[in-house]
Amino acid sequence: MFSPNAAQSRVLDIPELLDMIFGFLDESSNASNASVCKRWSDIALDTLWRDLDDLYRLFRILKPLKQAEEYPDSPYAFTNPPDAEDWQRLEKRYSRRVRRLTYQAEGRPRMCPTAFEDVARTRTSLNILPNLNTLVWDAAPSLAVIFMQPTVKNFGLWLPLFTPPESSLPFFRDVVSRMPHLTTLDIRTVVPMSDMEDSMVFLLQSLPKLRKVVTPRYLVTTRIAETLQHLEDLGTIEFQYASEQGCGDPVDTQVFRPTLKTGAFPSLFDLSLTCPVADCISLMKQSCAPTNLTAFYVDSPLIESPAAVHDLLTVLVETCQLLETLGIITLVSNDEPLQALSDISSTERISYSSLRPIQTFPNLTIFEVAHQFPLDLKLEDLEQLARSWPSLRKLVLNHEPVVAEQSSLTLKALIPFAQHCPELQELGLFINASTADLPSSYQTNPPQFKPFAKLRRLSLGVSLVADEGAVALFLSQICPLNVHLEYGVTWDMQGREETELFQTIARRCAKWAKVAELLPLLTKMRMEERERTRLLMAEVKDLRMRSGVLMDRAAVTGGLAVGPSTRDSCVML
Repeated sequence: MFSPNAAQSRVLDIPELLDMIFGFLDESSNASNASVCKRWSDIALDTLWRDLDDLYRLFRILKPLKQAEEYPDSPYAFTNPPDAEDWQRLEKRYSRRVRRLTYQAEGRPRMCPTAFEDVARTRTSLNILPNLNTLVWDAAPSLAVIFMQPTVKNFGLWLPLFTPPESSLPFFRDVVSRMPHLTTLDIRTVVPMSDMEDSMVFLLQSLPKLRKVVTPRYLVTTRIAETLQHLEDLGTIEFQYASEQGCGDPVDTQVFRPTLKTGAFPSLFDLSLTCPVADCISLMKQSCAPTNLTAFYVDSPLIESPAAVHDLLTVLVETCQLLETLGIITLVSNDEPLQALSDISSTERISYSSLRPIQTFPNLTIFEVAHQFPLDLKLEDLEQLARSWPSLRKLVLNHEPVVAEQSSLTLKALIPFAQHCPELQELGLFINASTADLPSSYQTNPPQFKPFAKLRRLSLGVSLVADEGAVALFLSQICPLNVHLEYGVTWDMQGREETELFQTIARRCAKWAKVAELLPLLTKMRMEERERTRLLMAEVKDLRMRSGVLMDRAAVTGGLAVGPSTRDSCVML
């Protein structure tokens, strides 16, 4: 028989389990673990050095570091250049463990350029980190060269404004020659593609093993797309909105008309573009268009018409039957003063008839649309949509329009999706959150409406709300306990804090913040009520069953208790 301590010891002898446990600990804890024993030391050191985001920690193993100048933010430099013995110590215990290196020049502590020069001059091996597979660099590009090596497969880089623009070409040549096996290229920059297009074309066409390309918006131009179409393993072309990703110049993609050749994009399954919808339609109508897409996302620089949205959906239904994720984002402009919805023509608002083709995608489970004006939808439209789409996992229907003075949808709009979409995890709608059209008994117990089964995020954007308590009470009936209530806008309002639009959104957000505060408590109370009701119903069912058995016995004996065998029978008079 094993003692508890012996069993615990056997479990902690499993390296894979220790590695998982150490992965949840902080650096100081793992530093202590590295001192426990030799077996723990190797595993803890692997965890400590696998993902390195501090060059100071790496360089100080070679030689002591000190600040180059006498001011707090001064960068660090070596007190003396490293020698062969220093490099031997680094290579013996640490350098081989690093798989991912991230360096940010604006981070702390910063390294002085002379430190990189000392490392480049004194290193005893061409590959400083022999097992490095990911390099993320947000500093002067030239400083990254000493860490470039053939083992690197993923490269993320912040590109500064090269002066002159053609000076980026020598650096790209270093990337190609030193990291020829790159499979992921993540470009972060505010440099317009028109300023470096020749150099970027060279870089992309010289990395034949690329599988994923990530850029800021407006960097995939006509010429870049024509270059990417020849990469046989390329599966993903995407852009990111995050500020750290940067942003290009919208002018560069105002006209997007690449000519696709036979065999274009043979492996592409995820495509994101920033171009007009009309150009997307033209692209997908070409005979060599990528038809194996499972994800397609377009961000248009125009306020697109409902007809254009309908035409794009129609083309995609015909050409991309494998689509699982689809997003259509059109320009949202807050430069104009508040506009009354009554002034908006019905031909400018996307209606259910414009979106109807989405129901014919056989595999679509995620759909998102964003537009300047509220969608022209009615409750019966959502009822029909929800009934026909039980596999839906995410649906965002323009929850943050700029023109947001009124909505034809109320809280009732949530009910069809709770009833008919059991897999739904995220829902975004623009509604007038009023309980006026709900039955007066909507607060009853047990609940009248079927709650969401898997909802994790409810995005209501700039939806209207009046009575926060009543709205929270309704949502507690239909939402799970841990649902995240999201509100506000994602489009830029910087510099417009004094506008009427900003003030309107701020007031609505304050109300939704109150709803979000009340919702968890009310939801928990609702769940407790449901559990009590369930137990009470179970008890009533049990009592009815017992009563039925006793009445059956009484009927058999004619209502008389005769002899011992009928001792427990009910006496019916």
